[in-house]
Amino acid sequence: MANAYELLGVSADATREDVEAAYARKRAEYAAERHVNLPDDLKQLAAERRAAFADAYRQLRSAVAAPQRLDARAERRRDRETIIAVCVLLLLALSVPLLRGVAVPERTAIAEGAEAAALSSQIAPDFTLQTLDGESVTLSSLRGKVVLINFWATWCPPCVREIPRLVRVVDTYKDQGLVVLGVNTTYQDDAAKVRQFARDHGISYPVLLDTEGSAGQKYPARLMPTTYLIDRSGKIVHTKVGEVDEATLSEQVRDLVADRGVNR
Repeated sequence: MANAYELLGVSADATREDVEAAYARKRAEYAAERHVNLPDDLKQLAAERRAAFADAYRQLRSAVAAPQRLDARAERRRDRETIIAVCVLLLLALSVPLLRGVAVPERTAIAEGAEAAALSSQIAPDFTLQTLDGESVTLSSLRGKVVLINFWATWCPPCVREIPRLVRVVDTYKDQGLVVLGVNTTYQDDAAKVRQFARDHGISYPVLLDTEGSAGQKYPARLMPTTYLIDRSGKIVHTKVGEVDEATLSEQVRDLVADRGVNR
């Protein structure tokens, strides 16, 4: 229930009037008519947010009427609804050049993309994580190969949509030196669910479990999906916050496995 409070942006001791006002603000912020010029995938995400706000409102309305109050935890992991909310704001922010007059909420996460891009041309921070089979993978041990790191979660719709693209890219270039590592934010997910999910979706590349969030702390990957492309020398050369474009990614990988574009 605390997630519902956070979604609507009200405190744990909110009154019914507070909840009503917060829900009205969210409905206005995500009104369908404000997003008519957005791409279809962003419209879908905005619709998902409207549904999430409506569900949160129903929960809080019942809780306040009881009256019950949720215990707010001062230190608490961001749950999947919160991350999805930020994902939507990021995607809206990244679409600013396309909007031309369409209002975008002020609380966007455009800084996330800038933070990720700031790592470009730097040696990729090292980490060691376990695969679904319990094997340890250390990033620095893959030096000499082209490495794609994809931070994702099972509950993130854009992450799920781009999985087939990543599978096709790795199948095309794996024999030319490409390694794809799917870093699952397991501290926000469930390991058993991730294992079943990987089987169901035919993920052909290693899935690493970031159970403590240690890898996510070294990379700006609070918003998902976030992808880093690393050249054979271990340097980050491309970053992408949001869904990858398969044609663009394939071209970038093709250049890198052929030892071109390493110093871009």
